[in-house]
Amino acid sequence: MDTDEANAAQEAKPSLRERLTPPLVMVGLVLLGAVMPLYRNHIFYYWDDTAAAAVPVWQRVGEAISQGRFPLLELDMWRGGNFAAEVATGMWNPVEVALAVGTQWIDNVALAITIVKLAFMVMFSVGTYLLAREYGVRPWVAAAIGSALPLSGYVLFMDGTSWINALVTYGFMPYVWWTARRAARSGKSMVWVVVTGYLACTTGNPYELVSFGLCILAVMLEAWLVFDRRRVWSLMAAGAAVVLMNVIVYLPFALTASVSYRRDSKTLNDGFLAPQLQDFLGMSNPAMQPFVEIWSGDTPTFPALYLAWFIVPLVPWLRWRVLVERRRELMGLYFYTAVYVLLVLGPSQLSVFRWPMRLVPFLFLPLIIIWAIVASEGIQRTNARARMAASMAMVALGAYLGWAALPSTDRRQLLTNVLLAIMVVVLVKVGVERAKGFAVIAVGTIGFLVCQLYWFPANMSVTDYKFPTSEKLLEERFSDRYEGMTVQIADLGHVAGNDRYPNGAYQDLTFGTNYSLAGVETLTAYSGVGFNAMDNATCTLYQGSTWCPEAWKSLWTPPSGADRPLADLLRAQTVVVQNSLIDTRREPAPEGWRQVESTDRVVVWKRIDPLPHPDGRVSSTPDGLRVDSDRMTGDVSEEVKFSGADGGSVVFARLAWPGYEATINGKDVPVRLGPAGLATVDLPKDVSSGTLEITWVMPGLGIGIATGAAGLLITVLLGFVDRSQRRRRLDGGPDEPVGSESDDQKLVTAGTGERQ
Repeated sequence: MDTDEANAAQEAKPSLRERLTPPLVMVGLVLLGAVMPLYRNHIFYYWDDTAAAAVPVWQRVGEAISQGRFPLLELDMWRGGNFAAEVATGMWNPVEVALAVGTQWIDNVALAITIVKLAFMVMFSVGTYLLAREYGVRPWVAAAIGSALPLSGYVLFMDGTSWINALVTYGFMPYVWWTARRAARSGKSMVWVVVTGYLACTTGNPYELVSFGLCILAVMLEAWLVFDRRRVWSLMAAGAAVVLMNVIVYLPFALTASVSYRRDSKTLNDGFLAPQLQDFLGMSNPAMQPFVEIWSGDTPTFPALYLAWFIVPLVPWLRWRVLVERRRELMGLYFYTAVYVLLVLGPSQLSVFRWPMRLVPFLFLPLIIIWAIVASEGIQRTNARARMAASMAMVALGAYLGWAALPSTDRRQLLTNVLLAIMVVVLVKVGVERAKGFAVIAVGTIGFLVCQLYWFPANMSVTDYKFPTSEKLLEERFSDRYEGMTVQIADLGHVAGNDRYPNGAYQDLTFGTNYSLAGVETLTAYSGVGFNAMDNATCTLYQGSTWCPEAWKSLWTPPSGADRPLADLLRAQTVVVQNSLIDTRREPAPEGWRQVESTDRVVVWKRIDPLPHPDGRVSSTPDGLRVDSDRMTGDVSEEVKFSGADGGSVVFARLAWPGYEATINGKDVPVRLGPAGLATVDLPKDVSSGTLEITWVMPGLGIGIATGAAGLLITVLLGFVDRSQRRRRLDGGPDEPVGSESDDQKLVTAGTGERQ
């Protein structure tokens, strides 16, 4: 290259300011859009499962790590305390742990989780931008789709408000693809593929495992077709390393399934949360509520399949032939998209994978990348009238589908799509590939979001708890009032909607895992796995509600295989009963109990005499056996010294999760599923006295450590190989790609949007 050519290249190279402006403006736009819902609904992000499960678990993980312990099993949280089996706690993910530790000191838990969610929305935005640039998308087009995707209907109104684990997954997902493709295309280190893959998969979301595998396969396909074929083997190794390091995350779930309600997962189709192909034709209609069965009825109370207002109307104006011209290097992108089309349109349950609509963001990511690749070619202005007519027809079709799904929204559909048509005309006039186009897209994105938040201030298709947001307030209300092991017999369905407020029903009770925020030990907890034996004995639903009045009677009745009431086996000290579920105000006091409080909502019963051995969890022993001492020797370990034994069983007030081990005088004895699912140890006939020790070891721990070490070793080897290859390139040694390309094959310079 001569001096003039070098100077020209230097002048063409964008400055640092030019490179940073699009992503920084994009992040600002995402943050603006993400905080807008808080104007009308300050608990927009503290909603449904986030409020009932994620926040209490998040707080407990942050608190435990701050105290120097790793919370695999939290006994005081009972059915919701097996964090190892729950998987989706994020405790194996260093980024999530750091955010949990960094926010657990904030008293306003709604504020704390909002900060966390905004962080992951920004991560999703930046990851989408980087992936788009890797595929050659122009900067401002990449910024446009990077701002649209986190604010799309399903991401914002469902995963953003309720299912935080999915949102966290999106925060990492694009980086896996980005690092893998960079490694395959330009020889960047495969170690980064392992790092991003590990971060994505340790979110504990099994859907991300599928996405990760497909990402690796997609890039392997592209590497084989157009890049260095030797990188295919490196990608396979990186993928294997990530899978091996994640065995410890997911194996406990599988090994615990025998006691949970996940054990009978089937493949079926009942149409629940299962969108149809035609529903996606309305993905650019901000007002469309697709006809898809959901908890609230036949249509979601939010724009569930909305992607971005500019995607469909601009289809007639784009040069789609570029997808054929670049088909070899985009084949992985097509493969990933095709698989997710099939999955989204598949049965409503496929083994443990439920509800295809949950996969919509996984489909929208490659779709919007494909759109951006084409849009980077610019607006095609030939046959403008025909193209505009086609655009308006597409806008009209979206309006029709919105009206057809919910005819009562006719005025909304008309107004929205008139505005949409105007915005399309403006966008076509200024173009999409430069800053002016981004400005129009940004105005439309925020403007239509304002409309959506006016129509849909909250996702009313899921549970609206309206819990108190102050952890200190919960402690003041419940920590001293409900002492010891507390059993709550109450159903959220029996709480009137106008009483679900911090100063309403939640003055006397709460649901989900919120009691853990107050420091109260209780059976009441949200659980993604449950514990069948205890749940059946107490009529407990997934979110901790007790749905049957018979639970009151069951509490004072010995369960099968026991000679003591369930309340005694649980070592219960407080019982809270919801009056609207079963009125116990005039019930005779159970033996050893007294009524200490009665309000309009609940009756509180407490044990009269203190329980023996308050430092342990033994709740039932055979006649004649004397417990000399019972104490906890660790977070989950317990030591019982006994005498006068002649066989029989010792029952502990702890659920018999798989993983329990016990010894008597140093000899192993089994721990079995006892009455109502409580951990039970049968004493050998030939042992009259001694020490019984019980502890819990996470199922699959040994396998997980071994596979994790193998994954780490593969990662180290990958780093060594990458370093060796870089040295050979610097030394001028042969390191040419093995894959063949035709001389006339047109490739796009990644990250420029320019053709060469």
